Amino acid sequence: MTTIDFNAQRLEHAKQIVSKIKLPAQPTIVIEINKEMRAEHPDFGRIAHLVTQDASISAKVINVINSPFFGLARKCESIVQALTYMGLENFRKVVLTACLQDALGSGSAGDRIFWEHSLHTAVAAESLAKTMRSVLGAEDITPDMAYMTGLFHDCAIPMLLKRSPEYEAFTHAALSHKRDIIQEEDALIGSDHCVVGGLMAKTWSLPDAVCKTIIHHHTSNLAGQGALPNKLIALLRIADYIAYTFGYSIGMADRIIDGEWDPEDWSELNGNVLQELHLGPDDLVDMKDQVFELLAAQ
Repeated sequence: MTTIDFNAQRLEHAKQIVSKIKLPAQPTIVIEINKEMRAEHPDFGRIAHLVTQDASISAKVINVINSPFFGLARKCESIVQALTYMGLENFRKVVLTACLQDALGSGSAGDRIFWEHSLHTAVAAESLAKTMRSVLGAEDITPDMAYMTGLFHDCAIPMLLKRSPEYEAFTHAALSHKRDIIQEEDALIGSDHCVVGGLMAKTWSLPDAVCKTIIHHHTSNLAGQGALPNKLIALLRIADYIAYTFGYSIGMADRIIDGEWDPEDWSELNGNVLQELHLGPDDLVDMKDQVFELLAAQ
């Protein structure tokens, strides 16, 4: 983990960088669906209508729903079918995923690698959150929040790449954790993908705990950083590690070398992460096997 810790000055500097990047605004569809879901009796018909009004997003939603990540028993042909099959909470998650893909792009080879890692981290984080509800309950961390955190945690990387071609040299390392590049990012662009990603999440009105987790997911020393969702930060780090070791590392090879990032080695380096969730090395192995089985099924 990086030795550069987060502070108000870094946040202010990041805001200056973000003003030049022009972060994509939260889509109207997401705003309206969130508003409808806060109603006492959400209107499924209105939610379906909101999505079908935008042909591009509607098509992306169908593609995401029919992707292996959501594992539907049969192919979904329409937005109404999607709502019926998945339920409102899962449907909102799919719309958020589709809108983020639309905002960041998903056409190039680099984009596809980024999305594989992000989606696997999101699925892993959600799965882990479901198995640790009792531990996470004290901070009101839900599986839905865990999914959002995994989905958005590296969202700044494609934006920084589009802004600065020089950033391409860092993208593989940023997503694969082959080396700690926060200091190098800072030297190149005056900020890093964690802080910029957190600001992006804030722009999209994600929960405060999710935004803070993204900002701090590379911070080495969380002491003195104020009120933080430490358990969600720890959960993300574990999910990120599991997604990486599943084989979606960033680089020329599709799979990492067998034995690289061994659970015992990772546990030794990240003992504080496991302690935060009251876990040990054996628990990590069990959780890794559990998520691997889930991802392999997809």
